[in-house]
Amino acid sequence: MVKSSLSLDSCAELSKGTGKEQKRPQRKRRASRSAEILTAYGLLLPAAFFYLGFQFLPILGAFLISLFQWNGINASDASFIGTQNFRQIIQDPIFWSSLRNNLFVGIAVVVFQCGGAFLLAAIIHAGISGAQIFRIVFFAPVVISSVALGMLAIFLFSPSIGLINAFLRGINLPGLAQPWLGSSVFALPAVVVTFIWQNIGFSMLLFLSALKQVPGEICEAALVDGASQRTILWNIVLPIIRPVAAVIVLLGVISAFRLFDTVYILTSGGPYHASDVLVTYLYESAFAGNQVGYGNAIGVILFVIIFVFAILQLHFTHAEESSF
Repeated sequence: MVKSSLSLDSCAELSKGTGKEQKRPQRKRRASRSAEILTAYGLLLPAAFFYLGFQFLPILGAFLISLFQWNGINASDASFIGTQNFRQIIQDPIFWSSLRNNLFVGIAVVVFQCGGAFLLAAIIHAGISGAQIFRIVFFAPVVISSVALGMLAIFLFSPSIGLINAFLRGINLPGLAQPWLGSSVFALPAVVVTFIWQNIGFSMLLFLSALKQVPGEICEAALVDGASQRTILWNIVLPIIRPVAAVIVLLGVISAFRLFDTVYILTSGGPYHASDVLVTYLYESAFAGNQVGYGNAIGVILFVIIFVFAILQLHFTHAEESSF
């Protein structure tokens, strides 16, 4: 009996000891976890500060200023008018023409930039001779300054010394020569051509990267089974790269709504607002016209439009990551 009681006491002491030993690692893990959380928040704090200071607060400030009539010079001259700027925008024909121009640019980007980029990527991916040279040539405008590219476009579209009109005169078609950037009909298409020329290389590289993710074994097996190139393209290649293609299209549409520098360098929105887009009209209203509140109201509407497309881009990006 004495031995059994001693053994029970020793077991109880051992169980207490093991219980204490189990609690110590748990406390250490909790302390380590707390330290990791504090370190993570400490590392995120600078980024959160910059985001708050340079993203969120300017957006909030733009919305607040859009509720005032202000010339942007003296704060004492600002008067609260509520949503009057937004009601004025609804009745502003220049705003609607600028929005239509943005939509025109967006459609042109989807059809010509994205479609042309996919075609170029497919040609390069097919392994033609000189593919590396083609890749460099088409990507070069992406890394060139917008100002330099705009000045080159002005030279190309010049009515007197421009290469386009010189080519038309050289092939006995002088009647087709136009003052491209000074025409209310051709100014916006000229801007679109320059904009696509500058950005098609970036879309091409994205498509080329997506095409390299397509398993070659699947395409070879389809060829062995007698599938045509068109069938492989529509039933194998396009479904695989569809999430990437959706992201490329949305990025192109977002860039079309953010368009400013190309328009401002080539036409400054003219002639007679024929090539104005939302950002150039915002600039004209806020800075040239001293209607800072009205310009910020346009900016708020533009932010909402781009925000919707950004949400769609995140959705398709998540779908792309899930597919891989």
